[in-house]
Amino acid sequence: MIVPYHLLQASGSVIFAAQGVDILSFNTSMEHLSTWKYPVKATETPSEPAADAEASATVEAPPTPEGPPAKRRRTENDEKEAQAGDAGTPNSTNGQKKGRFHNKPQPVNLSNEKPFINCLLATANGSHVVAATGSDKTIWVFEHDGSGNLKQLSQRAMPKRPCSLTLTTDQKTILSADKFGDVYALPLLPSAEPTLPPTVQSLPSRSATPASAPIPFKPQANDKTVHTKRNLKALENQKISMELSLKAAAEKSAEESQPAFEHTLLLGHVSMLTAITVAPGIGATGEKREWIITADRDEHVRVSRGIPQAYFIEGFCLGHEDFVSRLCVIPGREELLVSGGGDDDVFLWRWKEKQLLGRANILEEIKNIIEPELTKVAVSRLKGFSLASGETVVAVICEKIPAVVLFTLVEDTLKHTATYSLKEQGVPLDVELLPNNNLLVSIDTTEGKPDAAAPFLVLTRNGPDSWDQKPVVDVPAGETELNGEEMQRLLYTTESLRKMSDFD
Repeated sequence: MIVPYHLLQASGSVIFAAQGVDILSFNTSMEHLSTWKYPVKATETPSEPAADAEASATVEAPPTPEGPPAKRRRTENDEKEAQAGDAGTPNSTNGQKKGRFHNKPQPVNLSNEKPFINCLLATANGSHVVAATGSDKTIWVFEHDGSGNLKQLSQRAMPKRPCSLTLTTDQKTILSADKFGDVYALPLLPSAEPTLPPTVQSLPSRSATPASAPIPFKPQANDKTVHTKRNLKALENQKISMELSLKAAAEKSAEESQPAFEHTLLLGHVSMLTAITVAPGIGATGEKREWIITADRDEHVRVSRGIPQAYFIEGFCLGHEDFVSRLCVIPGREELLVSGGGDDDVFLWRWKEKQLLGRANILEEIKNIIEPELTKVAVSRLKGFSLASGETVVAVICEKIPAVVLFTLVEDTLKHTATYSLKEQGVPLDVELLPNNNLLVSIDTTEGKPDAAAPFLVLTRNGPDSWDQKPVVDVPAGETELNGEEMQRLLYTTESLRKMSDFD
């Protein structure tokens, strides 16, 4: 199956769409402009992949250790397999011999570890695009020429794979959050000679562990077996030398585990971190400031001060009863925040005061249109858009639910506008606002009807509470193919955040 367009990002009159490991650009008419492909080794070609790439795709079982094997009692099954192997009779479904000398280890397919793009964003002026790939833990920065063409400027491998990215209000710093619970700050454009800032050297990441811990040396002698003054002195010197060696080895391992580029550890969560965003505001003395808002699996929405005081926690927006997977600061109303996750509702907050303004039930809205027997939802996309008419629309997509739920911000409440069923088209993956105030929805057509072929759907406003649907068919199909199980692991991971006790 061809991988669908699973991430969307508008940048002026250009729409960027991530498809597996590639980034494609389109104009507002959804005409293809250009494609950035994940770089491969120079020795690889599409028709003749390199041998090392094939080797990396499979992993053989570890070799048998040297020395005599451990003794094992012979069982009845061993007797039958030995007889089948000696007689040369087939003992498997494919008719091959399967005896003592035919049970070769089967290779393990690791194609699901391809570096798929899991984060995609652009600067406010559209001059740069930032992306993150999963298995190689890399953050990519591209220069955008305004016509859809991307030029790679940097690629930086983080200690852990990023799960959420955002930019500071000055658009100069990337904030990278990983599921280990850490949030890093790194410059959008790295300096020519990057050096580790003192903050990083004094505050190492919890995820930065040495590749191989030094094996401590333990002297055979001790103060109970050594009695002469001369030998006791030698034993004491041995202990001092051992402590110094271990300390030097630990410091060297810590230095090697840190990335070589400039980055700063800002804050951390004890729980699995799931989302991050930045909200501007006014400080107590009237100066412009920004706050970092993060969410985790343990129902927390945390408000922290911005750089350089990100370690200072202002408070928590408490009210969720299940995991929080998405955060959205309302454009034009930056004092308001919408959060969603495993609960039946999305929550509207006045985040600075940690005040819950209201809840909008999405489970009931979906049950009324799509599936009356539905019992739970998991919010996979949550975005707010400011329309030219002055209205603010909040779009909600739930994982594996063939519907898009739209709300309109009316004063300090979320009013349900419409729920659009996409049963025939497939499952929506992402939504983005086009310059003409239409909404573009990317769709996983493998979950729709067999004849569903439109990877995009455009929602056009034709009234206060009404949108028309128009499929977009003439777009490149893409080249990355996955089987069904691999597709599920790539596109549908939000529900896995739900704690197992909630399934009982």
